[in-house]
Amino acid sequence: VFLSCFYHNQKTSPLFISPRRHRLPKLVPPALPVNGTFSWVRVVLFLSDEEIIHRIGYDALIFLRFHRLALRCIVKMSFFSFLVVLPLNFTGDGHKMNDGEGYGMGELLFTDFMRFTMANVSGGSPRLWVHCFAIYLLTGIVVRELLVEYNAFNNIRHRYLLSREAHLRTVLVTNIPRHLRAPSKITTYFKNVYPEAVKSVTICQNLIRLEKLVQKRTHILTAIEKELLVLCRSEKRKLVITTLSAFDRVKFTVTNLPKKLLSCVGCSDGQERLAWLYSKLEELNDGIEKEHVRRDRVMKTMDALQAAEGSGDIDYVLAVSQGEGNHVASGDSDVMMRRNGKKRGQINLVNGNIIDDDDNNGKEKDDKSFAKDAIYRYSQELKARNFLGRLRPTEYHDSTDPSVHGNNGKFGYIENHTNEVTDKAFVVMRTFTASTIAIQSMHSSKPGSMQVSTAPEPRDLLWENIYVSKGAKKTRSLIADALVLLLISFYIIPVAIISLLVSENALVSYSPRIAQLDQASALFSSAIAIVQPLCLVGIQQLLPPLFIFIGKCEGIISFSEVQMKAFSRYFMFQILNIFLVTAIAGSIFDTLAIIIENPEAALLMLGNSLPRMSSFFITFVTMKTFLGLGVELGKSQLPFFFCLVHIKSNGSSNCLLRSYSSTVRTVSVIQSLLRLVFCPLSTLRQKRSIRCGCRSIDDPGWFPFHKILAQDMLVVVISVVFAVVAPIVLLPCALFCLFSRILWTHHHLYVFESVFETGGQFWPKIFRRFVFGLVVAQATITGQFILKEARHEAYATIALLCMTYFFLRSTRARYDNASSTLPLEVATCMDISVKQEEEEARRRRDDANDVSHHDIDDPWDLAYVQPALRATSKAKPEQPFPPAQLGRAETFLSGTDDDQHGTVRLNSLSHKDRVIIDGWWNEQIRNAGKQKIFNVLIGEESGTLRVGRSSNRRMSEMESVANANAERGIMV
Repeated sequence: VFLSCFYHNQKTSPLFISPRRHRLPKLVPPALPVNGTFSWVRVVLFLSDEEIIHRIGYDALIFLRFHRLALRCIVKMSFFSFLVVLPLNFTGDGHKMNDGEGYGMGELLFTDFMRFTMANVSGGSPRLWVHCFAIYLLTGIVVRELLVEYNAFNNIRHRYLLSREAHLRTVLVTNIPRHLRAPSKITTYFKNVYPEAVKSVTICQNLIRLEKLVQKRTHILTAIEKELLVLCRSEKRKLVITTLSAFDRVKFTVTNLPKKLLSCVGCSDGQERLAWLYSKLEELNDGIEKEHVRRDRVMKTMDALQAAEGSGDIDYVLAVSQGEGNHVASGDSDVMMRRNGKKRGQINLVNGNIIDDDDNNGKEKDDKSFAKDAIYRYSQELKARNFLGRLRPTEYHDSTDPSVHGNNGKFGYIENHTNEVTDKAFVVMRTFTASTIAIQSMHSSKPGSMQVSTAPEPRDLLWENIYVSKGAKKTRSLIADALVLLLISFYIIPVAIISLLVSENALVSYSPRIAQLDQASALFSSAIAIVQPLCLVGIQQLLPPLFIFIGKCEGIISFSEVQMKAFSRYFMFQILNIFLVTAIAGSIFDTLAIIIENPEAALLMLGNSLPRMSSFFITFVTMKTFLGLGVELGKSQLPFFFCLVHIKSNGSSNCLLRSYSSTVRTVSVIQSLLRLVFCPLSTLRQKRSIRCGCRSIDDPGWFPFHKILAQDMLVVVISVVFAVVAPIVLLPCALFCLFSRILWTHHHLYVFESVFETGGQFWPKIFRRFVFGLVVAQATITGQFILKEARHEAYATIALLCMTYFFLRSTRARYDNASSTLPLEVATCMDISVKQEEEEARRRRDDANDVSHHDIDDPWDLAYVQPALRATSKAKPEQPFPPAQLGRAETFLSGTDDDQHGTVRLNSLSHKDRVIIDGWWNEQIRNAGKQKIFNVLIGEESGTLRVGRSSNRRMSEMESVANANAERGIMV
């Protein structure tokens, strides 16, 4: 059903189901072929890895290769499992046992399906050696495929690191010592350590007050644009209504009454409110400009300030070894501050200069003891940060305003200069060699100080977490882990409450009318029965965004790392509450109680319970394959029938009732309807923004790696665990991996947008969880052998457990460091080749007398500058709407314009367009050569299809059709 809807929508509105084509037309291939229901599948399967990297990036490639890896392991193990293990299980005599003890079950409890599992093999049977060999074979297959995939990941990772992106030569420095928290000092330090290799150093500042000003200004701009929109629409109505007859005026008033009520709220005093908003905007612009000037002044003053603490360390000596000859010697700075009666860290600013607090005061204070200095520094640290370790806004008084005085009546007084900056900085290197050495080196003799790591992409940064210190991040991490543990442990409580409140019996008991409908209508009874499962699924769907929120509050600096941590936590939740607890006991507390009472019972419970649950997991994976993936494709589609009433322009009462069958993205439509109900009048700025978690209909958002990876990884664990215990489970698991690969390749290409690029950093976490599934499978077989009194086979699988753990440790030791950073020899060769290319390009420009490239600004110069510093000081409201948003005259007359509230208006492909598209894709597949279908489906190879250009006339026609369709997306 979902595939039929998808095929229909491909022909009727190709851009609507492919929003990525509308937003990123240069990165997205043309519309998929529509000459058959499954014609688009071969295009998705035959795409090469090179094309995937070019179109959607390295992270998406690793995600898709994960499904190929799982499918290879399942198919290779299926040959032995279906040909040997499955007949061996079915012909066993375990179903004839009726001893009531151990694992033997009576005939009444032993279902026909259990005959296909390992439970049908009697205890002590020599057939168990075949299962022992099967688990060794499964381990060998999985280990071999994991090594192959890790080698591929290592090559992909190095290719990403060699992609010459500027952020790959940028390092993030955290936990900077206090005596180096100044722009000139940290810059001088790195320029001394890496001569002629540092391009720029950007220290992160405390911009909380500036960020609040920018946020307030954004709200004011939004309000101004909304007022302009309402004002223009009201003026438009006045112009239209003057040309109408009396009858049409009454009809127009009744039809547009809801809109008039919404807009009239701001029409009575709209001009006064606009004047007030513009005056407020000017005040905020002036405040932001003054704050920008003040930040420059503070940074210059901090460069001139010397700190005595840490002056004997080697990093401080490097920081003052050049460029600071006119400054006060480090050994005398503290003495001069005491002589002038100042506290350490307190300075006065007047026009950017340091002013002595008491020029006439010649008294010299006694030297403070070391303990008193330590107490003072600790108290200042407590004042500078809130309870969770986040910096507080800096308190200052503007020195340019003579009416405002600082402490003791002085101008421009700053309480603590260490509160003006954070402990983080971004260093952009000129060479790959310098960044590689910086990441792998120790920069300070103090443990944990001056830690250098690879900087995230600028779009991947969570700037609000820049202010969280290292200690506060550890505290937040402990709190977050404890919260997640409590959430996983007590998850059964909200599930039990919801099950109690919305069960079928509870809903029927709420009202006699509901009970009557339940007995009278089978359809109503079925609808009531679905309420409880839907509520439980809804609760589970709340967990992934909750884990994302917890990760952000934890203080993690990049969104990709937040997703990785959410993936780990969501996977742990599914393993405990869906896999183990469902199979073994009713709740996690029951399981823990049994294990605490008898620790040896852990393996026995796995061996005893999992074979019984094989039928449940077959149903579970089958539902995820056909219904779950269908709904994901249904994020693509939902049959939606609606009627359009067209009234003729002459005002006659003839109505043409037309029924249109359209397929729309379910989630996007629901979110757009919510935005339409609660925000009927939206400006362009509001349409681009996310409002209460709802996006615009043409904004698909980012791909939830954490959620999809955790759910798919659970299926992989199920397939590995039951490959020997109940081989029939492998069939739905193989179908799930194959269909997932097809579906997610399409969605990555045509639906979702990328918000970060880590070069495949999800793979190490996938690898560890793959090995975890293998360990659970081995533990399950060990429990089965113990139950069936096969001691020698149990000892063999216990030895296999030890070997698997050794494989995990050795593989991580071999690949983790090699794949995390670029090898030094490769980085050196890369720098040499880049330098030669730059010299050759410079020589060609000199020969051609081309001076246009000499003064080109580097777009990466401001990439790692905080957004508040990049904000313009004189912001103006943008045009709140395109001209079409005001509507046509007949729109206001009828009030029934079908596209009035749409975001994207698209036209369907004509028959000629479809023929051209199908012919072009057929030519692309022919140019890619003959595909090895078996290797593409279950092998290590990918397809060879590259979306290239053709030299014939059909290709030019295809490109013109694609461009014309892209232009048909009209923002209204």
